[in-house]
Amino acid sequence: MEGETPPAGEKPAEGGDAGGDVGDLLGGDEPVMSDGTPPADAGKQEKDSEAKQIKAEIGQITVVQRQRMLKKKRFELQPQFGISVNDPYVRHYTIGLDVNYWFHNRMAVGLTGTGFIGARTPRYNNIRFQEGLLLTANKVLWQASLNFTYNPFYGKIAIFNRALLHWEGSVTVGGGATQTQVLPRYEAIHDPFRTLTGGGTFGLNGRFYTRRINWLSVNAGMRTWIYADKQEPINRGPDDGPGGVDDPNLNSASAAKSEAEFKAAFNVVFYLGVSFYLPPKFEYTTPR
Repeated sequence: MEGETPPAGEKPAEGGDAGGDVGDLLGGDEPVMSDGTPPADAGKQEKDSEAKQIKAEIGQITVVQRQRMLKKKRFELQPQFGISVNDPYVRHYTIGLDVNYWFHNRMAVGLTGTGFIGARTPRYNNIRFQEGLLLTANKVLWQASLNFTYNPFYGKIAIFNRALLHWEGSVTVGGGATQTQVLPRYEAIHDPFRTLTGGGTFGLNGRFYTRRINWLSVNAGMRTWIYADKQEPINRGPDDGPGGVDDPNLNSASAAKSEAEFKAAFNVVFYLGVSFYLPPKFEYTTPR
């Protein structure tokens, strides 16, 4: 009954009936010894449990990782294949080789050699037969340059949340030599001449690293060669009769080349390549 005094030696229940059972049910009470103090190993168990939880969480973190490939103090050999995209009248297919030395993981110096296979496109022939016009055009034979590459971009792409594809983006600048050849408007009577000239190159490159292979990358990019070139003189033609506008003295290749003037030209090439790195292995080092 309310107001009754509990028997001697019995404590009144706090919070209503079965107060002790409610505390156990909600888990609010901690285990205590008979003298009211917590067990000696309770704090140790709590710390061990927290350390295990942190270790498990760290094991699941995969966002921040080491860079997939280190290139410092390694040589790179990159065979590549490309196609020109800027000239609608002459199409070039390229086969080249890059040799780079990475003196820093983000910077390299190297040599590039590229051979060009060029020919007139169907559009050139269509204009010739439909409009009766002969276009002045040149093709590139080869190019060689000394380059500097800077690699400022690095990232990762998640593939179906199961694998990471590591990639890099770099910029290449350089300069060297280029040789071109005139495509004569009247091939039956005129010989072509060649021009060896200098110029610069600029490129944007991307690298993709395969999984668990430390000596290989797949590359793609764009390169532009800018150079001064000599084109066939406009008055070089077959009309040698009275009143003709063509100069008969330009029939020979040497005479036509001496009369030609330098004009700015450029080629834009998209390429695909595969890089092999030597030595094939590398080691991570961390500052102390």
